[in-house]
Amino acid sequence: MTLAGAPHHEGRRDRPAAVDSLALFSVMWALAAVWHLLGNPTGAPAASRLLLTVGIALVLWRPGAVAPLGVLAVGGLATLWGEAPVLGNHWLLVGFVDLAVLLAVVVGAVRRRPFDRPDLARRFLPVARLCLLVFYAFAAFAKLNTAFFDRSVSCAVFYFNESTTSLGLARLQFGGASWVQWAVIAGTATVELSIPVLLIYRRTRHLGVVVGLVFHALLALDYAHQFFDFSSVLAALFVLFLPPEAGTWVAERVRAVRARVALRSELGPSLAHLVAVVPPVMLAAACVLGFIDTEEGKRLGWMSWQVYSLVVIVAVVRFLRRHPAVADHALRPTHAVLLIIPLLVAVNGLTPYTEVKTGYGFTMYANLRTVDGDSNHLLVRATLPLTDRQADLVRVVSTDDQGLQRYAHNNYALTWIQFRAFMAEHPGVAVTYERAGERVALAHADEDPALVRPISWWEEKVLFFRPVDLTSPERCQPTFGPAR
Repeated sequence: MTLAGAPHHEGRRDRPAAVDSLALFSVMWALAAVWHLLGNPTGAPAASRLLLTVGIALVLWRPGAVAPLGVLAVGGLATLWGEAPVLGNHWLLVGFVDLAVLLAVVVGAVRRRPFDRPDLARRFLPVARLCLLVFYAFAAFAKLNTAFFDRSVSCAVFYFNESTTSLGLARLQFGGASWVQWAVIAGTATVELSIPVLLIYRRTRHLGVVVGLVFHALLALDYAHQFFDFSSVLAALFVLFLPPEAGTWVAERVRAVRARVALRSELGPSLAHLVAVVPPVMLAAACVLGFIDTEEGKRLGWMSWQVYSLVVIVAVVRFLRRHPAVADHALRPTHAVLLIIPLLVAVNGLTPYTEVKTGYGFTMYANLRTVDGDSNHLLVRATLPLTDRQADLVRVVSTDDQGLQRYAHNNYALTWIQFRAFMAEHPGVAVTYERAGERVALAHADEDPALVRPISWWEEKVLFFRPVDLTSPERCQPTFGPAR
């Protein structure tokens, strides 16, 4: 088997390079799903995680094949829905890309070419690149706010300190020296703002890929907070901006290594390929079956990601040293209907500024505040609220629920609808809270039927609001979501 999932004897010259790009992406996409499971072993129902694992196995066995990639996409969407509303931004991006996969397959089926790999590559790859550009542009733009550039609360400083401390390198903080903190803030903002620009322009595209890979490899060094699932998703998408020949270059080397392994071990090519597929699939299955707990999953994920990211960066640099021509990637989908997906990515990126929701709005680790018409963004000075839900806030005064108490202790408010969603699942909790200037004390939440009445399923899954910081400037939130 080759990397592209074609038989070993299949000719390479009559095979479009885009097919190898699709194969390379599909392998990296499947591995990103493994790291997501390692970092979030219990985030979704077991059935959806099992489907995702099946998709991982099929893709790794037949890289670039249409049906396996479709199964992986369905598994990704199923786990996304199961994890919501406690959903990472990276996995929502995965969901959009998976939608693009399925929509591209549907378009191919309508055109009676459902399993045509070159046709799928032409349809899907431009959309995936656009999704990354739109996502990254919103994530970088969110950091242009007053709090991110405040050393006392900036997420850049928070995670730099956390990362260096977790690695035993706290001395790199130089005792909280202001010049170090300003360098971290300015460096983070500059790199993130530059990456989408570098990727758009042909002359800087290769540099953008390397900068993106290195930057997110450094972020994922943090041992206290797992970023490897996030970085693995972006790595798979960054590589799409390399020339299509990169996939062929990798396929040739993988095929050569597999042949040497098969020769030395007296295994056939197919069996050697199976040996390579088994470890990641076993890791994914172990997560689904509960053989790996949360801490063990994060430890295994962190260690394996460090090796993988280094290999990817070295491989990309070695490929680029050959001075390949910069690919003139088309960012315009070959079928107009496929534009729906990057447009949906953009709509989601706008939701914090319209206050439709503030959860998983591509504003992660940004200190952004968009609450009740107010904004701390340097350019978007006020929001355009399409809902009034953040005008109705609840401050928890005291409670016997440890998760909910976290918000009271740290002086965060919850929107009324988010508070109700939690109480509907925990009707026996004792709580005292303030809303609209009125204090309410309940020995059991179900003493107030309106408080524990469930909200609609789509509101709970889709219209999620992050806790609101009652202090100023907006602090970096190392945790998110409703108390659990």
